[in-house]
Amino acid sequence: MRGTDAAMHSGTQRRLLDGPFYFMRHGESTTNADSLVAGLLDAHLTETGHHQAAIAAEAFHGIDLAGVVVTGLYRTHQTAMPILRQKGLAPFVEPGLNERDWGALEGRSLSERPSTFYDPPGGETWEDFTDRIWRTAQNLVVPVPTLVVAHSGTFRALLCGMGFGKVRPPVHNAMPVRFEPLDPPPSDGGPAWTVLHMDGSPVPIKPPKE
Repeated sequence: MRGTDAAMHSGTQRRLLDGPFYFMRHGESTTNADSLVAGLLDAHLTETGHHQAAIAAEAFHGIDLAGVVVTGLYRTHQTAMPILRQKGLAPFVEPGLNERDWGALEGRSLSERPSTFYDPPGGETWEDFTDRIWRTAQNLVVPVPTLVVAHSGTFRALLCGMGFGKVRPPVHNAMPVRFEPLDPPPSDGGPAWTVLHMDGSPVPIKPPKE
């Protein structure tokens, strides 16, 4: 199943950014294990990644997930599989949430990437990438509650769209978090969202460097 203009399942539905949702980066991939820039390379999970995905599914026992969104890259499908089996759901595939296109750097050592926000030759600029992710998230209609299984870049782009700026909080493999809108939003015009670990503790998000 795929597309942003169709419902995933029957029942209560809303746009993703109209309320809380769960998010999880994929489990360890072969490119992660080799410290390579993955981008749009369709790397698969390692044995460790499959184990991480199985453990992550345990965090959703007792949570009545109604939908699971994955990207167009297979490592997110593999990560979601234990949860999909547990909940009896089919994945909703949204390629608009794919990892950033790193162009000429894909498959190269992470040490060759100057920074997370560097604009790579032949790839997406940071601005184009964040625009794509934010536009997709704004248009995505999901059942409640929903889990998004995506990428570290997707996570940082969502935070950027939410007003946090160019931040690099830790994004561990297969560690689910919960995005919560603040109600009321802050009066100082700051980000109107918070990100929580599954135990309710906040994910530390340091302000971007000037």
